[in-house]
Amino acid sequence: MTPFQALYGIEPPLLIKARTIPSKVEAVNQLNEQRDQMLQELKQNLLKAQDQMHSYANKHRRLVEFEVGDWVYLKLQPYRLRSLAKRPNEKLASRFYGPFQIISKVGAAAYKLELPAHSKIHPVFHVSAKESTPTAATTSIIASYAK
Repeated sequence: MTPFQALYGIEPPLLIKARTIPSKVEAVNQLNEQRDQMLQELKQNLLKAQDQMHSYANKHRRLVEFEVGDWVYLKLQPYRLRSLAKRPNEKLASRFYGPFQIISKVGAAAYKLELPAHSKIHPVFHVSAKESTPTAATTSIIASYAK
């Protein structure tokens, strides 16, 4: 739904090109040419803005793929996490928990992890960051926020 549709409840009118038959009035011909030039410039500016927004949005995104059986660290907000690890001071708690093994892939960018039985969080997490770790057994990080 476009903003025009949301505001007025109807489809926006199409800007059709002026007839190819020239008018007898020169002012009408000039207005049609100016309108066509403005529409072309508007289309170019919109495409340029879309490309710029696309590059800004994808600037820090990385394609992350894991295999079933890989070991990963889980990133959770410490003040939301109470069942994986109990800390006396949540502000100083670890940012990454694990390593946990990937049980299955759920959708295009989510994975189900094998969490401890006592944890009270949902085992499916979205992949949003990957960092290398110093250990050989764990090479990736699944970042998610417990909601």
